[in-house]
Amino acid sequence: MPDMKTARILKKKYEYVGKKLGMKVDVELTSALEPIGAGVGAVLQVREVLRVLQQHAKRPMDLETKAVFLASKIIELVGLAKGKDAEKLAYGQLISGKARTMMQKIISAQKGDPTVLSEELGLAKIQKDIIAEKSGKVKYIDMKVVNVVARTLGSPLDLQAGLYLHKKLGDTVKKGDIIYTMYANDQGKISLAKEFLDDKKMYEIA
Repeated sequence: MPDMKTARILKKKYEYVGKKLGMKVDVELTSALEPIGAGVGAVLQVREVLRVLQQHAKRPMDLETKAVFLASKIIELVGLAKGKDAEKLAYGQLISGKARTMMQKIISAQKGDPTVLSEELGLAKIQKDIIAEKSGKVKYIDMKVVNVVARTLGSPLDLQAGLYLHKKLGDTVKKGDIIYTMYANDQGKISLAKEFLDDKKMYEIA
């Protein structure tokens, strides 16, 4: 949603429809100022999810936190627990490995490989690191630019294409640091993305 006012209007519409259908509905408003996790693109995002389920050292903590939060809300909806107890129950499913086991069952049901690990997933063959031209902190990430660049690189049709954001909002950046990496299977798409960024800023660093 472009702003909180619009989000609240949509929230009320969902709650109204749920009430009319006799359904329990809990609409949570969360931040969309940056991607949750660092990956943008199918395989890059799946890798993030698997990292959380595996409790990998490189797992994105913002994704883990949001997943536990939303799971706790589902637990509340079905009446198993409330508040902090619901969050504790959700987190327990994660760290015990039960959540990962359930994911493996879902993968098996869809004829996939349930033993696949996050670092085994194949990414696009061409990678281009984008380097910070100055030091500072990340003040803003333009999500519209993120979306256009990811699509220019081939996502979502090319499952391996997309972006990996090495720096998130509030992170300290030093000149020469990698801010983000582009992934594509066609050098032409990397070139088009760079051309688009000639007069656009994905990041504001100050």
